[in-house]
Amino acid sequence: MKILLIFFTFYLISDTCTLNVYKVSSYSGGGLMIKCEHPQYKTKPKYICKESDGCSERKNPGVQDTWMENGDVSLYDDTRAGVLMVFFRELKAADAGTYRCGVKESDYTESFTELQLSVKHDAKNPNSMTESAHPGGEVNISCKIPEKHKVHFCKEDNNHICQNISSSKVTEMSGSSERNEERVVTVSISNVSVSDAGVYWCGAETRDTYLTFISLTTKIQLNLIMPPVVRREGESTTGPFMTEITGFSMIIIISVCVILLLIAGFTLTVCTLRHKRRGDAHSQSPTIPSDGLLYTAVSFQKHPEESLSDATVRFSKNEIHSDYTTISHCVRLN
Repeated sequence: MKILLIFFTFYLISDTCTLNVYKVSSYSGGGLMIKCEHPQYKTKPKYICKESDGCSERKNPGVQDTWMENGDVSLYDDTRAGVLMVFFRELKAADAGTYRCGVKESDYTESFTELQLSVKHDAKNPNSMTESAHPGGEVNISCKIPEKHKVHFCKEDNNHICQNISSSKVTEMSGSSERNEERVVTVSISNVSVSDAGVYWCGAETRDTYLTFISLTTKIQLNLIMPPVVRREGESTTGPFMTEITGFSMIIIISVCVILLLIAGFTLTVCTLRHKRRGDAHSQSPTIPSDGLLYTAVSFQKHPEESLSDATVRFSKNEIHSDYTTISHCVRLN
């Protein structure tokens, strides 16, 4: 029974293999890139975890051959090279500790590289600077790295991950040593274009058999100085974006004016029709004559003894609004 227990314990130990233990150091606020190499397990799922947490939280990309975020860490599982890349954007004191960078070989076995990360605090690191350059020009960037380390120069992408730069644009110049512990390295970017503007990092690269770590300690903001626009006679200095905005504004103004004119025309038409209808109704209504002058002319007998004879009454309407009657009295002699 004891022999079986010893054999089973030896089997478990052999199935979980620690390749090596590495010490990694960097500065608080800086960036850190870790590359764990597993060339014999290129397509196997890879992970990184912290031993102080009992490796209960294994961070892995989940999707291979693309950068994925997992908390404050970005990961990339490169199946072509069999490498897991882990990028810490801004190191904190809480990030210090012992990590396992491993690969799951099967459902029962795995292998990992153990590394001890120490995070230092230094007021001078990370160092930040700003550089400017003209299109087509050249810019030189200097950074300090520890002696006997390879310089690493990279540029942040849209996801704030520091990516390698084409060697055709970057040239590393010979470095000068200020002290025994560090040296100054100058990196030159030639034929600067608009796409070269952005944030760069410079740091030291340390490489071993199964592990590469890059401590980024110098942050460079590269700005592009655009030449002033010289306006010639008959030319406009308005850029295409401003022209597009101006044209769009003119379309809006013209549309509003047309709408206002249509509203005014409709209102005027409605008022005209209403006025016309009222005029027709007034002309068709019966005319009520006003109270005109009404009078009567009467001729009386001059002598009372004369007898009343025939009387003639005539009505005349020469005026539209006046009615009058004339009475003539004639006396017949017997």
